[in-house]
Amino acid sequence: MSPPTRNQLLAEAECLIRRGGYSAFSYADLAEKIGITKASIHYHFPSKQNLVEEVAEAAMSRFVERLGEIDARQTDAISRLTEYGAMFLEDFEERLRPLCCALSSDLAALPSSMGSKVKSYFDLHLEWLTRVVESGMAAGVLRWEGEATNLAHLILTTLEGGSLVGRARQSRAEVLTGFAQVLRLVKG
Repeated sequence: MSPPTRNQLLAEAECLIRRGGYSAFSYADLAEKIGITKASIHYHFPSKQNLVEEVAEAAMSRFVERLGEIDARQTDAISRLTEYGAMFLEDFEERLRPLCCALSSDLAALPSSMGSKVKSYFDLHLEWLTRVVESGMAAGVLRWEGEATNLAHLILTTLEGGSLVGRARQSRAEVLTGFAQVLRLVKG
């Protein structure tokens, strides 16, 4: 299988997970989408567990790159947080949830090895958010009485929840409604 086909498999598997969850797709679905045999998929991904682990690893790697790009483009905490929040609107029209949200909502069905990967994915979010919040507090652009990590948790859970509510209600605006309110409350 050529590298582009492997990349297609990873990309399509990610879309299927983000749309319906881990349990809602099979190798037959993936083979049909890509136009190859199930045996071709098994050659590179002997099990669905192998496939979903690689999907998560690739997504986390892209996510780290995106955060680096945000840091390079934006100089202040509010702008960084705003651009981060906008990521939760990506692929809204395709009815795709953020991957970390899709994986966590399907955690009981995932292979046990995925629990630590899902946690690591959320840890990436929280570590970056905590760092941005700390810099915003130090610069006086964010006002928060508690620990920076608590505000990071509030931001992440507001965006993840908004993502689910907005998609369920088919409202792009509702994805970021709570997040916008959090930013208004903490602006220094």
